[in-house]
Amino acid sequence: MKLNRSWIADTVALISFTVVTGMFIEIAIVGMTLRQSIISRLMCQPLNISLGRVYGLYRDKIINKICGEKRTFLKETLGDILSYLSFQLPLYIGILIAVGMDMQGIIKASVTQTLALVILGAPYGRWLGFVRSMILNKNMTPA
Repeated sequence: MKLNRSWIADTVALISFTVVTGMFIEIAIVGMTLRQSIISRLMCQPLNISLGRVYGLYRDKIINKICGEKRTFLKETLGDILSYLSFQLPLYIGILIAVGMDMQGIIKASVTQTLALVILGAPYGRWLGFVRSMILNKNMTPA
């Protein structure tokens, strides 16, 4: 994968968004300590670094399919939610399987994660657009 400004923008957006939202969820909702949350966030970064641009491209394709020629706020929001959910949930389930969680735990955690992904999908899409515009120095719309 070529290291370019688009790769940097998408990766910076994913890392910054997941650190802030992840720490909030882990500390305020789950009850993890600050130390546990920091360790958790650090452990996620290799995955975020490798998938930031991949997700950005995936999101752009989903939004282009949903919006077609006529882009609206509602269509983009739906695209952001759908792409975030369909990309992140399988990864999350894979991580739970890899750490040895039982099926009941996977189902319970996945239902909770689904709710979080639906809530965070649109804000992440807006954040991604903002970071792209700052790093690429232009108004970045999906290709």
